[in-house]
Amino acid sequence: MKTTPAASSIEMVFLYYDNPQMLEWQIDCWNAYVGVLKNPPGVILVDDGSPKTKAVDIVKKSNCRLPIKVFRIKEDIPWNFTGARNLGCVHAKNWIYMSDIDTILTENDAKKLFDQRLLQKNCFYKPARVAFPDLPLSAPGNVNFLYHKDLYQEIGGYDEDYAGNYGRGDTDFMNQLIRVAKQIIRRDVLVRVISPAQVPDACTFGRPRDKTTNIELYLRKKAAGFIRPINPLRFTWRQVY
Repeated sequence: MKTTPAASSIEMVFLYYDNPQMLEWQIDCWNAYVGVLKNPPGVILVDDGSPKTKAVDIVKKSNCRLPIKVFRIKEDIPWNFTGARNLGCVHAKNWIYMSDIDTILTENDAKKLFDQRLLQKNCFYKPARVAFPDLPLSAPGNVNFLYHKDLYQEIGGYDEDYAGNYGRGDTDFMNQLIRVAKQIIRRDVLVRVISPAQVPDACTFGRPRDKTTNIELYLRKKAAGFIRPINPLRFTWRQVY
């Protein structure tokens, strides 16, 4: 008897902050997955309080072929990526692929990384990173990785104490993840980094990138034994799509 394939249990979490051109680029990439992956992933898109162009406006006029949910944070909190990542992860169900909006997976790399036959819940998977289009490999980063939501819940999520200042939130989360799961570097999978030379709004501009405050906070937390994050989602938000 013929059966209908099960829906994908992988959801990609992306953060958006006034990156309409980069979002359009991403949607083109996501659409290519439909013809290649047996069970394409879903998308959870978090608009981190964009003051100019809302993510939902781009999604509504696009032809996104993947299942997509869009959430919007109402406050424009500086460097609130830990909170925005929490909002996306809270609404994921099983496997979570975390990514910044200025990095892409081609359809072939997505096919390899999202092969659920190779995934184990006690592991997390990092692709190699490479500048786009053809520069030497850089080290895997702290943003692009695939892991199960059970690990997110075990850690307690991203620490929103870092919100408001630049840096260290992703590093702290990765340090926690390494404590509870085995890291597997997928050298056969490349994440391609998009620069403003390819897409003008690929990066976030206009806010200071001084890490001093968050480095001091990180060191205090490390000395205390990495205190479990508390009170996630310290802002107002709603689902807009």
